[in-house]
Order: sequence, then C-alpha cells, then structure tokens
Amino acid sequence: MTSSAWRVPLIGALVTFALAATVLMIMRPLMAIDETRYLTVAWEMWTGSSKIIPHLNGGIYSDKPPLLFWLINLVWGVFGQSEWVARLVAPFFGLLSVWLVSVLARKLWPEAPERAGLAALILATTGVFLIFGSTTMFDTMLSAATLLGMIAIWGLKDGLRTGPVIGLGIALGLGVLAKGPVILVHVMPAALLMPLWARGEGRPALKGWYGRIGIAFLIGFALVLFWLGPAVVLGGAEYREQILWKQSAGRMVESFAHGRPIWFFVALLPAYLWPWGWSRAGLAALKPSLLWADAGSRMVTIWAVSALVAFSLISGKQAHYLLPELPAVALLLSGLLPTAERRMRALRLLWLLPGILVAIGAVAVHFGAFPELPEGSGSWLFLIVGLVILAFAGFVLMRAREGWRAEAFVAPLVLVAIQAMLWQILWSVYDTRPIAELIASHSAQGVATTDGNYAGQFSYAARLETPVNVLDNSADLGRWMADHPGGLVLAPKALEGVDGLTEIAERHFRQRDWRLYQVAATIAPAPEPASDPAPVPAQPAPAQPEAAQ
Repeated sequence: MTSSAWRVPLIGALVTFALAATVLMIMRPLMAIDETRYLTVAWEMWTGSSKIIPHLNGGIYSDKPPLLFWLINLVWGVFGQSEWVARLVAPFFGLLSVWLVSVLARKLWPEAPERAGLAALILATTGVFLIFGSTTMFDTMLSAATLLGMIAIWGLKDGLRTGPVIGLGIALGLGVLAKGPVILVHVMPAALLMPLWARGEGRPALKGWYGRIGIAFLIGFALVLFWLGPAVVLGGAEYREQILWKQSAGRMVESFAHGRPIWFFVALLPAYLWPWGWSRAGLAALKPSLLWADAGSRMVTIWAVSALVAFSLISGKQAHYLLPELPAVALLLSGLLPTAERRMRALRLLWLLPGILVAIGAVAVHFGAFPELPEGSGSWLFLIVGLVILAFAGFVLMRAREGWRAEAFVAPLVLVAIQAMLWQILWSVYDTRPIAELIASHSAQGVATTDGNYAGQFSYAARLETPVNVLDNSADLGRWMADHPGGLVLAPKALEGVDGLTEIAERHFRQRDWRLYQVAATIAPAPEPASDPAPVPAQPAPAQPEAAQ
C-alpha cells in the first residue's frame, strides 16, 4: 500500500459505514425502551419544555445530559420534524469517529500511512460498532469525543502547545455534555499515565505536562458550566442531587441498574473483536510485544486496557459502555493485518457464526419454539432473504484473496442478513406505531396509563404534546376517569371490574398484550377512599431501567 493509498480504504470505510448503518436503521423500528425514550425527550424539548433541562413525560429527566436532544432539535429545525432525520444524528457521530480514527492513526504512525485507512475500515466494519453506531444512543458521540481527546493528548507530546490543551478541554466538555463525567474514564488514564508510554528524549517535562492537563480539565469544566450552571439553578434541589451525584459518582459506587459480574466485559471480548480479531493474524496483532512496541501503541493500549479494568470494577455494565474503546482496538489491529498471510480459507466461515446462530433461531420460530411471540412473527420469505445474504457473505469470504479484504464485508452483510431474518419479529414485537396511531386518534380528551414504569415509549410516536398521566392505584384511575370523560387509558394488562371503561383495541408490544380503553362520556365522581387505595388491577412487572452510563 503506497503512502497515499490510505485514502482509498478511508473513503471505502466512510461509505460502508454510512450505507450499512442506514440500512440497519431502516430495517428495524425505533427500539424500546432506549431509542423511544430519547426521541420522546427530544420531542418534549421541541414542543415546549425547557431547552436547558431535559424532560420525560412532563417530569425532569436527569439521567442524561442534553447534547443529543439539542442536536435532534437542531436538525428538526432545519429539515423538519422527521423521525428518520432524528435517527441520523447519533450515526453521524459514528461516521465522524471513523474519520477521526484515521486522523489519529496518521499522527501515531506517520511512517506507516497505510494504517490510517485500515484502522478506519476496521472500525467501520466491526460488528458491535455497527450495531450501536446505527442506533439513537449517546455512545457514538462519546466515541468521537474520546478520539478528539486522544488526538489532543498525542499533540501535547510534541512541545506542550496551546492548541492541544484547548482541544483536550473541548473534548472533555463535549464528552460530559454527551454522556456525563464518564468521559474522564475513557480519556484521562492515557493523559495521566503519560510517563508509561512516552519515553526517552521525546517525553515532555512532567510539571509542564500535568499543568496543561489541569488547564484542559478547567477548560472542559468551563464549557460544561454554560449548561450546568443554569440547569442546577432552574432544576431545583432534587435535580442538583441527581445530576451532580446519583447519575455520575453514585452509579459508579453502587449501580442501581444493570449490575453484572466483574468478568462481564472480559466475556464479551470475542464479540468486540468480531470479525477482525477472529483470526490468527488478528490475534497476532494483539501480542504484548506489539502492544508495547512504540509510543503510539503503548498509549492506545493504556487507553483500551484502563477502560476495560475501570468498567469491570464499576457494578453497572452494558455492552455499549466500551464502544469508545473500539477505535483503540481498530488502531492496534491495523498494525499487522494488511501484510498477514492467510491460509485455510474455510476457517473464515467461522466469522459467519453469529448469522448462523440467528438463522437456527429463526427456523425454530417457525416450528413453535418461541410461543410467547405473536402470531405471524416468523416469515419464510424474510428468512430465505437473510439466508441468501448470509450465503453471499460466505461466497465473498471464500473468494477473497486477502483476508483483510474479506473481513471488511463480514459484519455489514451478516448484520443485514440477521435483521432480514428477524424482520417480522422486530416489527411485530417492537414497533410502537400500531399503538401510537390509536393513541393519537383518541387523545383529545387526555391519555393515561396504568403502567407505573411508563418511559415515554409511545409519546413521540403518537406526537403527543401533553404528558401521559401515570396512574398508581385504583383511586387515581377513578379520579382521572371522572375528570376526563372520553379519555383514553392504556394498560399493559386487562383492567377487570372497572365500570365506565370500554376496550377499543388490543395490540402486542414487547411481550405484552396492551389494551386501550375509552372512558365513558359521563362518569360519576370517584368517592374518596376510606383507607389506603388499592393498586390498579393487574399491574405489570417493572419495565427495563435506564442505562447506567
């Protein structure tokens, strides 16, 4: 590969990620609870709630900072209030990350420019990055901020200049606004452990180095204060406690969601490495001697390993928490793959394993192996389409002469095949529109739900401009019915023995059969209970909690 040929794989990486992420996004509905929740928060910001403090279903939403919601509102203001426009915001940062990883590679290894294009191609076609990079979540934004931080840290090595100090501060500020103080876990170990990766005459003076890191931290904090200052004042004492403690340090000390064992992320390493690390050459690129061979490799290794250790020690864990470390993996794998000799091509078919396992499950659906799925969830047509795509991926693997060229096709084709095979299941189980359309057409007199864990999953899809009333018990239900004749009650299970309610529809959503009831035109006022009110009949199990980072 010539010194200028890195541009070709870089362009290929950008095009591949953009196309694959768009296709994957189109092939599935907004996924509850996370994607539907975040679009609802952005929608409530658009329809009139605070532009500074995010809200969910009329209440303050302290779980995430506002940057994603601001950007969705920005694109809505420019392109109109389209769901598809909103869903492109987070994948854009995935695309930005693909470009930034090539920038960082060129700076780390100027003597090997081919690594820039290959690092971008590896990141763009890594399965986990494609999956989460095509969803409306915060982790691609955090990945881009992390890469900006690493570019700035490397730039500080060469003379402790002012530009990288400001760049690191901006990266930290953007990371906090994207997902909170967790950006420090991704970026600061590489900065603070500089003496381990910068050696010899090229190592900066420690006093000047740490002084500039401190200045960058203050710049980032100042940027965050432009939002955080007004937010903690306007949000009140409860919001201050949530945003300053519970949603940051409190989650790390004792997670209240997604508690998993310490080895969780280690067990997921094969998934993070699929498909590029599933080969002898890929594993050879991760040999300790290569990981510690030069200053660039050492910095990237510290970045990846420190995050793995830190998040393993934090009690709350989700697979996407290490998404900002996938660029580090791509950088490390870029060192050996282009020249690695590939033999035993049949072993490449192992890279199709995720698709093969899903195909087995999809076939099992047709034979009644999953009775909890609604009728019609399986489709032979979509299964056959997925199998054809999977077979084509196998053909490409067997025909490609160079292994790294074959791997670039694996994840995009296999993931598209998987979603084709799961098409009917995804749209019959997770699509909010059938319920949302009914809500929208009957919402004039108000909407309430007996789901005590309602997370706004239907509010954006129905384009509601007022909150859904969450009813905690039968007395609340009676009073709400008296105040809202003709209103709509949404229940995840049947409401029995409640006078004045008429069931108008039943729809399946996420393993539940939801009922929609209309309140009679005239309802007698609900009597005040003599004792503690009874709960609403048939309360559902708690919904999935908010992501912990």
